[in-house]
Amino acid sequence: MAASDGVAGAAGEAEREQAVAALRTHFAQGHLTRAELDTRLETALTATTRAEVAHALRGLPARPEDVPADEGRADRRGEGAMPHAKAFGIGAATATAGAAGALFGLRVAERKEAGEGPGARPAVTSSARAERRDKPVRKNHLALTKEEKRRFVQALLEVKRKGIYDELVQIHIAINGGDFLAKEGGARVAHISPGFLPWHRQYLLELENALREVDDSVALPYWDWTYDQSPDSPLWSPDFMGGNGRPGDRMVMDGPFAHANGWVIRTSALPVGQPALNGHYTVDDRPYLTRDIGAKTDRLPTAKELADTLALPVYDCPPYNHESGSEPPYRSFRNHLEGYTRFPWEPDTGKLHSRGHRWTGGHMGYIASPNDPVFFLHHCFVDKCWAMWQERHPDVPHYLPESETEEVGGLHTSLLPWHTMSAADLIDHTRYYTYE
Repeated sequence: MAASDGVAGAAGEAEREQAVAALRTHFAQGHLTRAELDTRLETALTATTRAEVAHALRGLPARPEDVPADEGRADRRGEGAMPHAKAFGIGAATATAGAAGALFGLRVAERKEAGEGPGARPAVTSSARAERRDKPVRKNHLALTKEEKRRFVQALLEVKRKGIYDELVQIHIAINGGDFLAKEGGARVAHISPGFLPWHRQYLLELENALREVDDSVALPYWDWTYDQSPDSPLWSPDFMGGNGRPGDRMVMDGPFAHANGWVIRTSALPVGQPALNGHYTVDDRPYLTRDIGAKTDRLPTAKELADTLALPVYDCPPYNHESGSEPPYRSFRNHLEGYTRFPWEPDTGKLHSRGHRWTGGHMGYIASPNDPVFFLHHCFVDKCWAMWQERHPDVPHYLPESETEEVGGLHTSLLPWHTMSAADLIDHTRYYTYE
């Protein structure tokens, strides 16, 4: 929507939404500071006339793509950003840039203090807020009572209804897409980098804190795929995650996250070109959740594969990417857990974290994977693996590198897009939760 459009008359919901999308894209491309974005979004979201909508867009190009995407971004991304922050996010050449590139501005006043509507507090919670309450205890999903499962599912549905869940999906699409684009060289935040574990630790906390705003008895459960490997596991039961997708379109047909039961996919992406993890994606407008269990690989990780990885004594090593730890002495616990490398005796089907995604398939197979709630149980166990490794190796650095490089964050680099925590803040998970 251009700022020069007609300004007479009342503003409709569609016009407000177009203005919000344009503002977020301008922010993602570096044309607005975070403070400027928040102010303009408040104007757009509360606009009742076209003149007010136009005022929110004042001084901006008619189309965000009219300004080079990198222009000024490093200076305007916000305080605490890494020096090379202009490299983060989805490139303008990808089809998802307009829809998903506006994701670093999600912590804006879009809900009331009660949790909805214009002028709200941010959906994403801080570490200080996480520490104010009794710490949640994360359990294996198999240990949950029927009532605990019900409350977890109901809290998830409410967080989805409020829009918080979809914001987290959007964040993952944007960050993950940028990381894959920079796979062979460039700034990486949360994947193919040392930041994989601390970034996802905060990401899980963001959801868990939102869930506990709905029901403070809820904690994230985990899925230990080293032995819980059957498609007939209670994990996939109709009262929990629901089952596999049907033949053909792979639509999940049962459970609380089936489209027929109200779970609607609002933001998604599909890979374009080969290899699939090249960072280029197109919009996926299917409104339903998909799974294709066992199609890409017929085996989940084993206890031995995890034990061999937990034995590695070094968190990560140069080049801090998908090649780290690929040769003896295999000095990258992070990359072996993330699954981009393996020991020579292991199958070439992805490893640990990666294979969990591949085995589940459907949405779990690409950057829109958080659309499937099982993503959070899967990553909760990956997070537990980091905690187990830390306990087994108390006298080594639990994050490397200590200082940031041109491509990856250091121990004290604030994590995008929140800028509220660093790896140093997240190393000790017991500040926020414990595992049973």
